[in-house]
Amino acid sequence: MSVSLKYLPKLARARLEKRRLEQVSLWPEQYISTRTNSPYIPQNEQVRQFIENDTPRYMLLKGGEGGGKSAAGVIKDLDRLRRGMSGIMVSTDLEHFKKSIWPTAKEWIPWQCVIERHRYRQSEGWEPSKAFTLTFKNEVGGFSDLICGGAKEDKIGSWEGPNVSFVHFDEARGHKTPRALKVFDGRIRILGPNGEKPQLYLTTTPRKHWLFEYFAGASGDEISASLVTEKIMAQHANFKRDALVTTVLTSENPNIDPEFVRQRAQTLDEAEARVLLQALWEDESDIEKFVNMIWWDNCQEASRAIGRSEPAIIALDAATGSENPSYLADCFAMVMVTRHPDRANDVMIRYCGIWEASPGQLLDFKPIKKELIRLCKEFSILEVAYDPYQLHDMATTLKSKQVAFFKAFNQGQDRQLADKQFQDLIMARRITHDGNPLLRQHIDNADLKKYEAKDQIRLIKRSASQKIDAAVALSMAASRCLYYNM
Repeated sequence: MSVSLKYLPKLARARLEKRRLEQVSLWPEQYISTRTNSPYIPQNEQVRQFIENDTPRYMLLKGGEGGGKSAAGVIKDLDRLRRGMSGIMVSTDLEHFKKSIWPTAKEWIPWQCVIERHRYRQSEGWEPSKAFTLTFKNEVGGFSDLICGGAKEDKIGSWEGPNVSFVHFDEARGHKTPRALKVFDGRIRILGPNGEKPQLYLTTTPRKHWLFEYFAGASGDEISASLVTEKIMAQHANFKRDALVTTVLTSENPNIDPEFVRQRAQTLDEAEARVLLQALWEDESDIEKFVNMIWWDNCQEASRAIGRSEPAIIALDAATGSENPSYLADCFAMVMVTRHPDRANDVMIRYCGIWEASPGQLLDFKPIKKELIRLCKEFSILEVAYDPYQLHDMATTLKSKQVAFFKAFNQGQDRQLADKQFQDLIMARRITHDGNPLLRQHIDNADLKKYEAKDQIRLIKRSASQKIDAAVALSMAASRCLYYNM
């Protein structure tokens, strides 16, 4: 807090003014790299805006590999510290902090502004073994603290104590969930000395998971506009209105080898290059997709009419919807399969229906039940397999009316075995489909989770907005179809 000079004796005023001038003079006009001895210059206008803009509560600087996004975040940290604001600087865990953001921070910190007893941390051999605080002399006559460390996802609750003006989260893409975002959002409560708004900002290579759900379509995200649908915009809409997205490409960093981008692209596939070099919202190979879509497309065959007496299996995977308008519930998927008419050990998809509730509404099960009853009447349905989590009541009711034989499909090990079998069927072209575009989208949205047992995997959603219900239903249907000696 500043002190009014007019209420102090003349000598005390002179001494205080001298101290203030000394403190101000500690901070450089330009930040100079101790590695290159060059001043910091923003790579583009978006980076400059990211550093200087105090207005948005949430900011994302998504950058290509080696684009200088972490350095921009450090410069923003220093700019806020010098103006009298305390904050937090973290990475995904302590090991990543030591290898990534901390070396960058050491390069740009004007160590003469750090209090003397904390300056030993600039030495070449020092590295942190736990979270620590750096205290800076600021330009408003006081001190600003920077709390540094790793934000391990499963221990993120340990950061629930500090109250600060800003949080800088580097390489947030390494977290699988937005838990850290939610914790750090609760920490930024303190206005700056001149009314500067609290800010939470992320410097990271993009990833199409929770980062996409929160930031895609926010102000400044024009570079990925083609990927942003109305549904994506509806997710976390209020958050997006308080957010700004800026972008820096790898090629815009003047401090890297001019040949780096061209040569780096030689070891990447197209999707990886778009993420790691162009900072686009896209999936990359470190997120293991369920199947290569070329394999799925190769399984397409012309549709055939199903005979009334041909044994068939129906599988159901569903959600009820939600009355919360900001929550996008899963779909209701119904898939019917038989053995392939020409290849008895293969599976043929005969029907796929997908129903989805509008945001803020519960799903109307009446037309779905009607369609299911129709299929069971018209065809020889051996079994209706279903996920019991939200379909127990519906299945029990229809079973009591003798519509068909209903069997709950265990979602533990049985699902994991079925999902692996489903993947094998696609890879071996032992499952055929007619090219249904919605089913294809659900297959394409699916990632897989591996287990120690090599014969087990699990279909998982790439993100909350990307539905896979039809893929799950098909996995269960194929499993039960091959179980019966048809």
